[in-house]
This record gives sequence, structure tokens and C-alpha cells, in this order.
Amino acid sequence: MTQYLKAFPFAASALRDAVHAFAVAAFSLPERGVDVLVVWEKRLKDRDALSRMKYGQLEDMGMSPEDALTESEKPFWRS
Repeated sequence: MTQYLKAFPFAASALRDAVHAFAVAAFSLPERGVDVLVVWEKRLKDRDALSRMKYGQLEDMGMSPEDALTESEKPFWRS
């Protein structure tokens, strides 16, 4: 391995970059994945609550029933 790194000095930085990229992916992707699941769960709850609101509540929020229906029918993965 050391002979390879001596013959190709750029390989050391490429290897270091690859290890760094792997470490970032290994430790940050699960965290982002959990964040996404939390956002999706909140959207599900919010849209369910929105679909159950009465006209007066929607009016207080400044939403029409049509807007509320459109928003509540969106899939959870769409913002």
C-alpha cells in the first residue's frame, strides 16, 4: 500500500477524501432520514387536522374550504 501511495502521491489525498465522504454520509444521512420522517409525520397530522376543520376555523386562518381540501389531499411527501 505504501509503495502505491509513494508512486501516486495524489492517491493519498483521494483516499483521504473518500474516507471523509464516507464518514460524512455514514453519520449525517441517518440524522437527515430521521428529520425527514419527523417532517412527514407532522404533515400527516397537520393535513388530517386541516381536513377536519369547520368553515369558521378555516375562515379565521384565512383559508377557503377549497384551499383546505387541496392542501389536505396532498401526499405527505409533498410540501
